Amino acid sequence: MKTPHDLIIFGKILAVAFAVGLDVMAVSVGVGLANIAPAARLRLGLAFAISEVVMQVVGYELAAGAGKILGEVGAYIGFMLLALVGAFMVRKSMHNAPEEEFDATRGMGLVMTSLSISTDSLGVGVALPATGISLLPLLLTISITTTGFTFIGLACGARLGERYERGAERLGGITLVLLAVLFTAERLI
Repeated sequence: MKTPHDLIIFGKILAVAFAVGLDVMAVSVGVGLANIAPAARLRLGLAFAISEVVMQVVGYELAAGAGKILGEVGAYIGFMLLALVGAFMVRKSMHNAPEEEFDATRGMGLVMTSLSISTDSLGVGVALPATGISLLPLLLTISITTTGFTFIGLACGARLGERYERGAERLGGITLVLLAVLFTAERLI
């Protein structure tokens, strides 16, 4: 029989996983505008889940020392990377034959995209020891929700991309840049 305390912890786990998942979904919609192949979708889902879990663990471990400072810096680095991904998307949408391809599904593009969504999880990880949330159940939940939200975001982005092509990609890039600005403003306020 679950106690009220267990239910509160479970609620906290779901809330954190949902918030992390929404961040991932926002990036996934922008990436999905390119209507990527199923293998690339799987690669993104796994990369996003792994990067979120790793950053949560790193943040959790850093909480003992200077975690608060690194958590704040980590959030801003994540916002900058998110804006950079958006700027690459806008740039790509304005060229008929892009000189430098930014591929968010492999190589450095995949690393940058994964970091853009997971660096702010460093800050979440830093706060976890104070919440009373057990790390293992949270990480399992985050890995499941992150993968699910990635697939949902990619599917939504692909539908927009089929309909609006370059304009949708440009809008997705602008949206990512705006999200980065809004996240930064929210953090500063």
